[in-house]
Amino acid sequence: PKGVRHMPGYIARPAQEALVKEIRRVVQAAPLYVPAMPRTGKQMSVRMTNCGALGWVTDKERGYRYQPTHPVTGEPWPPIPEALLQLWREVSAYPHLPEGCLV
Repeated sequence: PKGVRHMPGYIARPAQEALVKEIRRVVQAAPLYVPAMPRTGKQMSVRMTNCGALGWVTDKERGYRYQPTHPVTGEPWPPIPEALLQLWREVSAYPHLPEGCLV
């Protein structure tokens, strides 16, 4: 589809492994949690976390939104790993860095 690029092999295996380590550090700082659907409170079938200034969250009471803190710990989200930001710079034509990254 227009606007989608599939880039197999773009990230070399050692860089992939390093990126996984960085994401594990994100998860250690901001643990995975199970979000809930707005209105019903039904748990989603995923566990997730975020990194960056803002993270995407959802719950029964306040619905879908971006917020600066983890919904369970109340702590700010950890920064987006530099390796991800570098990938953004390399493959995105967008002039600004992302404010958040859903994991």
